[in-house]
Amino acid sequence: MRRRTQKLGGRRTIIYIIVIVLLVAGNYLYDNFAPERAEASEAEAVEMEEEMAEEMAEEVETTNTQPAATQPSAAAKDKTSHAGWAELPSQRSSNDLYVVSHMCSDKLRNYTVCYSREQRAPLWVAAPVHRSYKGSVKRVDNYDYDPKLPVNIQSRLNRSYGDYTRGHILGSAERTATREMNNQTFYSSNIAPQLREGFNERGGAWNNLEYFVDRQICNDTLYVVTGCIYDNYTAADGTNIKMRKTTNKNDGERVGVPTAYYKALLRTKSGRTGKSVMECKASELKCAAFIVAHRSDAGHKPSVEDMISIKELERLTGVNFFANVPNAPESKAEAKDWGL
Repeated sequence: MRRRTQKLGGRRTIIYIIVIVLLVAGNYLYDNFAPERAEASEAEAVEMEEEMAEEMAEEVETTNTQPAATQPSAAAKDKTSHAGWAELPSQRSSNDLYVVSHMCSDKLRNYTVCYSREQRAPLWVAAPVHRSYKGSVKRVDNYDYDPKLPVNIQSRLNRSYGDYTRGHILGSAERTATREMNNQTFYSSNIAPQLREGFNERGGAWNNLEYFVDRQICNDTLYVVTGCIYDNYTAADGTNIKMRKTTNKNDGERVGVPTAYYKALLRTKSGRTGKSVMECKASELKCAAFIVAHRSDAGHKPSVEDMISIKELERLTGVNFFANVPNAPESKAEAKDWGL
């Protein structure tokens, strides 16, 4: 018994010594290593954040420098308000420009306008054009403010501008299926000053271009962006048209007078594919732009001299057209495709 008691006492002593050594070692490790480890963790976290920021910057840079052929043109600069609408240009950030879309009560889209506060007139109007938009409704002639824009930036149009007529950008004749859609074409956001004689009258240069575009309507949808150029413009024959403004006799405000008007067109070549243009190959599509100098030019009909590619129009206006249609052949305009 005595030997057994001695052995147990010796074992307890060894256990106590081990416990004491472990406690001392634990305190030592905690006092000397734990703070350093915490500091290392903070440093690692900062380093990881910096690495993630660098990776994100590299990713953004890579995305922005991709060739246009590998990404939709809508991603190149700005987005459009509706990704599924083929007619839309991309929107530019500006304190001067307002972009609004008008829908009919049956949820059919009518048109989208980019309106300039400085010019008190539209920059462009984009719209789908199809036989379904035409009917028997008579012209309402109800000129009014656009309810989606501040009234104080719009032109009052109860009468003509005075020196110029009230020119529709999207024509009233293109929207006769319902009274509602025709009425929306008389919003001030869709109206700009136009010469009547030799321009916006039967046989005038602009009137003839509108008839030409009407003949491009097909079973598939025709997409049209009609726009105004307010900078100095040199016509095909070398005539220079200076930028100017006129006084609106309805409210006394100064309104920009376009130096030229244009129409940018996009549709399928056959006109009867039954497909969205966003599903088509470039070889199935055609697009072009036609520009008419804002001057009296009675009898002038659309010609090859008036036609340029969409890319050329983009360089001239700074607008990115048909931004939701990546395969639109914007770099070429073939006269034969348009019957010229």
